[in-house]
Amino acid sequence: MSQTASTACWHCGEPVPHGVDLQATIRGQARPMCCHGCQAVATLIDQAGLDRYYDFRDALPRRPEAAARPDDYSAWDRDAILRHYARTDCDGLAQITLVLENVHCAACSWLIKRFVGELDGVAEIQVDIGDGRARLHFDPAGTPLSEVATRLAALGYRPHLDSPLAGEQRDRTERRRLLKAIVVAGLGMVQVMSYALAGYIGAFQDIDPTSERFFQLISMVVAVPVALYAGRIFYASAWRTLKSRRMGMDVPVAAAMLLALTASIVTTLLDAGEAYFDSVVMFIFFLLLGRYAVLVTRQRAGSVHSALARSLPAAARRLCPGGTPEPVALVELEAGDRIQVSAGETVPADGRIVDGRAMVDEALLSGESSPRRRGREESVLAGSMVRDGQLVVEVGEVGQSTVLAGIVGLLEQARNHKPRLARVADRIAGWFVAFVLTGAALTALAWWQVDPAHVVPVVIAVLVVSCPCALALGTPVALASAARGFARLGILTTGSDVLEKLPRITHVVLDKTGTLTLPEMSIAEVRGEHDAPGREDILRLAARLERVSRHPVATAFEAHDDGGRVENAEAVMAAGVLGVIDGRRLALGKPAWIGEQLGRELSPPGDGQWIALADDEGVLAWLRLDSPLRSGAGELVEQLRRRGIEVLLASGDRTDNVARMARRLGIERFEGDLAPADKLELVRRLQAEGARVAMVGDGINDAPVLAGADVSLALAEGADIARTQADLVITGRSLHRVSDAFELAPRVVGVVRQNLAWAFSYNLLALPLAATGFIPPWAAAIGMSLSSLLVVANGRRAGRLPRGPAPPKAAGRASQPPSHLAEA
Repeated sequence: MSQTASTACWHCGEPVPHGVDLQATIRGQARPMCCHGCQAVATLIDQAGLDRYYDFRDALPRRPEAAARPDDYSAWDRDAILRHYARTDCDGLAQITLVLENVHCAACSWLIKRFVGELDGVAEIQVDIGDGRARLHFDPAGTPLSEVATRLAALGYRPHLDSPLAGEQRDRTERRRLLKAIVVAGLGMVQVMSYALAGYIGAFQDIDPTSERFFQLISMVVAVPVALYAGRIFYASAWRTLKSRRMGMDVPVAAAMLLALTASIVTTLLDAGEAYFDSVVMFIFFLLLGRYAVLVTRQRAGSVHSALARSLPAAARRLCPGGTPEPVALVELEAGDRIQVSAGETVPADGRIVDGRAMVDEALLSGESSPRRRGREESVLAGSMVRDGQLVVEVGEVGQSTVLAGIVGLLEQARNHKPRLARVADRIAGWFVAFVLTGAALTALAWWQVDPAHVVPVVIAVLVVSCPCALALGTPVALASAARGFARLGILTTGSDVLEKLPRITHVVLDKTGTLTLPEMSIAEVRGEHDAPGREDILRLAARLERVSRHPVATAFEAHDDGGRVENAEAVMAAGVLGVIDGRRLALGKPAWIGEQLGRELSPPGDGQWIALADDEGVLAWLRLDSPLRSGAGELVEQLRRRGIEVLLASGDRTDNVARMARRLGIERFEGDLAPADKLELVRRLQAEGARVAMVGDGINDAPVLAGADVSLALAEGADIARTQADLVITGRSLHRVSDAFELAPRVVGVVRQNLAWAFSYNLLALPLAATGFIPPWAAAIGMSLSSLLVVANGRRAGRLPRGPAPPKAAGRASQPPSHLAEA
């Protein structure tokens, strides 16, 4: 895009002030610049070989402020800032979100990716031109954050650290902008419709031609600025999609508006026919109403994300060495600090209670409605509310390392992912736009042969009535509403197409330990062998070994850990743990695995879930564990059965223990003594027989089989939430949430299909009527707008949890599981 005039700045397009003689060399040619800021940015772009930015951009940037200096962002490299705003991924790279000023178009994104992405320590930078946010993956040791920020500012995209308030401000600005356009369009519509009505009435009462001409002129005076101002978002969107060689739904919208507006202006000025000013402003008004409804739905879908993000206080009360509390900013907290949290206050960081007891409400994190009593040595999470009492908490994790930040990250990941249903709807809408434009051209040719006077109104009606707004809006609204419903229930999606897959499931495989049972286990009995240490010593040794394990069994020993040293500790998945304590090699785990270590077969001393503690000489002690059943387990099995879904129980626990659990829940088929690889093999056998399998596990120990299932659901609490890799992460302690997911997903898919069916039916019916001249432009505007509002209203139903009896069984009979599975 070249400068608008000889005295316009080549970079920002603003007039060059009188007496200013600044230039920058772009592609070997001297170009005028209005200020030193534009000169510096343009020179930087040219020297970096990124001058194609000027070919790609479709909006002029603002005049840059004073050039940024490295010192402006040096504070961003402090550990406290990185702890609070950045989180570390599995590759050891930091991830941080920055809010950028002046991001207008795809060219801005292209320029930022090229200019910042070339830095050695930057692995990736993604720019969302919709909200101006940049998601940066980088190595702070290779490239400091301040260097990235300085580069962005030098280009004119001044960065800011992301915060919930910044996101809410963007949402408010977007709503206000759209509301202003709606108000202008609404007022204009009322005025123009009143003038048009006078003309319609006058047509039946022989209105004076001078008066009719006056009403037409005054309609033009009102409608033209209204259409240009209120409709500018459609024109800009259509221009962007055409520049990118795509067909978006705003292309026929903008074409219809401009065609109707231009034709009306020409006929009014020449006094040569009918004008359509009333149709234009009415069309814009109803379209804006539909866009506003979509915007509100999308922002409400993100309201849970915003509520979580802003739940932390800005400051905390840190205890000095003498025990006196002092207020400190949240970013100043470090691991090991002790903080005081009183009734009515929010816990600012993840940590461990070292003093006090209180009722702690984690509803915002897990969806659990009832607070839980917490005391010494128990953990609390950032974002939890203390309802009564007072706690002293030793800080463990802060900022982006907290569970709260992990949940927000999962929600952000889901928001940035476009499911297959939405991608398909977008492709269909793109094809339909091309079909509509082709149909409008053919209609114009046909009517030119039949009656040239009707070409313009018929083409306008075709473009308006067949606008794919209902087709393009129905699916995103339904999915956004569903995401909000899931989040409010404490169900986190990780961005997969799980909503579409879940209703097709024929088999559900349930894990036992930590899934059907609560993750907290207790030690029900300790039996020492001859010459074994005492009970407390046995528990102390076991606790040290279990320190390296993330299996639910480890929770039974946490209270007995004395913090003593253990060397060469190793957790063997689905078997046990090894380690050396005081020079003595010890093993703790399943009897079969301990037997392998000792070279002989072992039998537990009784019924129940037993593990053995052994050294190189033999078994030192037997420990029987117990774990309570999660609430909703029986209801889940019954609900799945009513849906025609086959339920299987697969566990690494002993087969007799698994059999008791299966009988208790009414599960007919089960397998025990399974390693993770065996569970994965079971799922693959089911899939080979044509089954669609969902796996419900604990998210950490069941990672291989979760990855192999068609749909994976993980129950996770605390720190495990952020580490869990599953399609759906169920927070909280109840299996009712799994039932809710199976109820909500079919409704979402049903609503999406209803919207698509309505959009196709409406367009297939209305398009021929408009092409044959039976639908005038004003009726086309009303019909299309009402169609869009209908699918938006229907899409918002997708987030409501169904009530009442379970739906009928799925069509078709679920395939039978392999015959080798044991019968309970």
